[in-house]
Amino acid sequence: MNILLTNTRIIDPFGETEYIENGYIHIEDATIVKIGADSAPNISTDKTIDLNGKTVLPGMINAHTHLYSALAMGMPQPKNIPINFVEKLQEIWWKLDLALDINSIKASFEAGLLECLKYGVTTVFDHHSSPNFTYGSLELLVNISEEFGQNISVAFETTDRNGKDKFESGLKENIDSINKFKDNPFVHPLLGMHASFTLSDESLQTIENNLKGLQNCGIHIHVAEDTADEKDAKSKGYESIIERLIKFNLINEHSFIIHGIHSSDKDIKLLKNALATLVHNPTSNANNRVGMLPNTHISRMNAGLGTDGMRANMLEEAQQGTLIRSSHLQGGESSINYLELLFNNNPEIASLTLGRKIGHLSPGNQADLAIYDYQPRTAITKDNFAGHILFGFGQPTDVLSRGKYRIKNRNFIDVSERNIKAGAQKQSSRLWNKIQSI
Repeated sequence: MNILLTNTRIIDPFGETEYIENGYIHIEDATIVKIGADSAPNISTDKTIDLNGKTVLPGMINAHTHLYSALAMGMPQPKNIPINFVEKLQEIWWKLDLALDINSIKASFEAGLLECLKYGVTTVFDHHSSPNFTYGSLELLVNISEEFGQNISVAFETTDRNGKDKFESGLKENIDSINKFKDNPFVHPLLGMHASFTLSDESLQTIENNLKGLQNCGIHIHVAEDTADEKDAKSKGYESIIERLIKFNLINEHSFIIHGIHSSDKDIKLLKNALATLVHNPTSNANNRVGMLPNTHISRMNAGLGTDGMRANMLEEAQQGTLIRSSHLQGGESSINYLELLFNNNPEIASLTLGRKIGHLSPGNQADLAIYDYQPRTAITKDNFAGHILFGFGQPTDVLSRGKYRIKNRNFIDVSERNIKAGAQKQSSRLWNKIQSI
């Protein structure tokens, strides 16, 4: 469609034009073709929509999440209470992913993407795991994301922890996905790996052999989230996880490295030289009590921002990341600008990986918009909008992706929120009962 949005406050942090108090946005064929201040010039359009002073932000990007955990909210406590990070994986998340089947996975994908879209997140980098329903799981995710109109990066968590057959099926699902979706402009397939400590050298060699014939392909892996991961790499004779992955030629400019909390300065330099992507997940790190990614790692790598499955609301992730980091600092110490991670680094990451401009309100960008009916209690200006975004904005009233309304006046256009949530509640009960028997 060729549409014109008028009478709107436009905020594009770190964009070409960061703030327009009252302006317009012209969208044609799913792309922003023009923005400007005041009244729009004479433009021939299919539709003109007066936003009545609402505020527009760019559609947001989650650089790392786990949609398969969407049904975990409120589930019963594990039978054995974990006392460290590895036990959390063993007692909670590795039981949950084993319990997933096609029906609960579908419900997880739908509920998770619905929640993302509800908070203006139009691009999602997912890291999936369902050992007992592997083949076709990533295609299912792609189909659902297309129904929602979202960009999606898919990867299946390859690991040794469930035996050789499941390692091989996970690897095959990744390779099939890479071949199937490599030319889809709205899908970015990566080769998913759980973590170094759940993969043997033999398995890493197998992954390397399979990647050799694939062009422009990278891995998506958790790294040094906990000290146990680094200790495992050292016990296998490597200086670090990053050195281990480099030995098997698995680090390149297409690689997504998640967490990196306990990676050394040397490791960060290696990742920087390889042009790899590092993604920071502050609230998950705090929840798991695994430590905090150093400021220097974030700055040197221009790290992206993800949620690691903790939430869908990226503005809330940025807010909580700000507060968590501030709680560990003395007065006057420098911190991290989480809006920069969200509105500068994530768009750079998404634009590079998907091969087109994503994440800004400027000509040539995909027309992904989150529209807020924000009535501030204090003045909002070009100098203070950051504080309003972090602490004032709530849920958008309208969301567009690819130039099409997906949510209008808080109502989903193409999908039924009621039906999806009813299905999620039904499947979550089944899922929780299965977990208890594992």
